Amino acid sequence: MRTQSLAVLAALIALAVAPVAARAVEPVPPKPAAAKQRSVAIVLYDAVEILDFAGPTQVFAAAGNGIDDQEAFKVYTVGKANSPALSHGVLKIVPTYSFDDAPLPDILVLPGGNSNVVIEDKKAMDWISRATGKAEITMSVCTGAFILGKLGLLKGKTVTTWYGAIDRLRKAVPDANVQEGRRFVDSGRIITTAGVSAGIDGALHVVARLHGRGAADETARYLEYRWTPEPYLIAGYKR
Repeated sequence: MRTQSLAVLAALIALAVAPVAARAVEPVPPKPAAAKQRSVAIVLYDAVEILDFAGPTQVFAAAGNGIDDQEAFKVYTVGKANSPALSHGVLKIVPTYSFDDAPLPDILVLPGGNSNVVIEDKKAMDWISRATGKAEITMSVCTGAFILGKLGLLKGKTVTTWYGAIDRLRKAVPDANVQEGRRFVDSGRIITTAGVSAGIDGALHVVARLHGRGAADETARYLEYRWTPEPYLIAGYKR
């Protein structure tokens, strides 16, 4: 009996000191990829429409579903030489960055107003051209679409703008399908919206497209904004 007990003990010791490679090891499941916080650049300039830039800024700054308690989007503004942009002759806004030092964003927003101020500024257009080349999404609001048209980015696309500028955009970009009566049009990397408050709808659509319908609904509720998503787009939103 003593001999048997010693044999069992020896077997247990041998198993304990056996090479690790010889034992069955439970596989360790891979960690899920970290979610990405996206940067959003809002372009400012003299005579920019207040709600054109403020609406999308509010949406992206308020959007939830961030990473490790961070917000989903990091928002900053870009303008001319860090000098204040004057909107409607009453509101001065100092950009976070100038076109000389602004980082290129994941999402670029081009608000409307007197967009010729931007189109005639070579430094601004050069930076916007680089930014659109890198950006996951570029969104224009109102007459911000003319900036994209000048860069040749609306060619062959279905787009929209403020109702009062539809005919002008058709003349400026004859090879685009310019539609009226649309709050926004999603053409993939390019999203164009109608005027003023339509920029809020476009920005909420971007939130829904990237983070799901629930995140967009929560943001709209926070803003106390009655958002009605386009029915044909709802099925494509993440859950």
